[in-house]
Amino acid sequence: MMLLLLLWESIKVIKKVFILLIFNCLVAQITTNNSFNNSKAVALAGSAVSTPGGIENIVNNPANLSFNSTASISAGSVIFYEMDELLEYQYCSILYKPNKNTNLSLTMQHLGVDAKPHDGFTTRDITLSSERAIMFSHGFTLFRDRNSSLRMGYNANYFLLKQGQSAGVSGDGTDGIPAIKRSKVGLDVGIWASLRGKVFLGAFIKNINSPSIGTGSFANFLPKKINIGFSYIPIKKLITSFSYERLAGSTTNHFRFGIEYEIHKYFTLRTGIQMKPNRLGVGFLTPINDNSSFSYSFLSHPTLPLTHSIQIGLYF
Repeated sequence: MMLLLLLWESIKVIKKVFILLIFNCLVAQITTNNSFNNSKAVALAGSAVSTPGGIENIVNNPANLSFNSTASISAGSVIFYEMDELLEYQYCSILYKPNKNTNLSLTMQHLGVDAKPHDGFTTRDITLSSERAIMFSHGFTLFRDRNSSLRMGYNANYFLLKQGQSAGVSGDGTDGIPAIKRSKVGLDVGIWASLRGKVFLGAFIKNINSPSIGTGSFANFLPKKINIGFSYIPIKKLITSFSYERLAGSTTNHFRFGIEYEIHKYFTLRTGIQMKPNRLGVGFLTPINDNSSFSYSFLSHPTLPLTHSIQIGLYF
């Protein structure tokens, strides 16, 4: 019996270490790369670069900002792989519309990895790493007539990365590597076009200025990626989307397909799939009243638990 208990505890520790390794390589939102950054993106499996929308699409394509018709606020949380005490990403966006062709937005993001006392790693709460970003976004209309439009936008990101002190040989941090703090500015650019309100094209380049954290041989370039997609609206209540994403320096191409279908004016179903790795996203959007909405979504993974997202939107 004791052997089984020890084996079970070992499996849990190995699982947490594996999650941390995956986190460090793949899923951090702010200074690393992740396309599943809000409820809509999670539900559509990342195929949101060209979908019509406003404040929900800021991180995926700032050109979509000018599509929004009113000032709004959006706030939510993404819990990666059901690790709500370890991998939770929070965000809040405020959108302001100074005129009919221009939208401005301010977004705050945070993702941290914490070790809790009951995790078995430590006797006190320790922040292993913390990523924060303040993002200023500007979306504007370059051209618009009765049949078509062309919009552009950019994100100016101020990144702040903190890494906690390592445990060292002693295990209590007295002889470990000191905590570090790094900051950098990154720039994203997006473009979005529409034709007859039926066909939409979108393109987005993240970290186009190739920012890096650290100096000399210790410099690490923040991931640069390109995302291209198109959306088609065959009927008023249905939006279909396809996108292609590739990370600079990687040989892996991500293909994604998503659907938004308004089943009822109080319920919109969202779902999407991704290839390499194969993932399935499902979610919904429902209005609370004329000035607010609630959305929930989840995303599968071939080996890890589900990723969950909730989001609240306010419109003025």
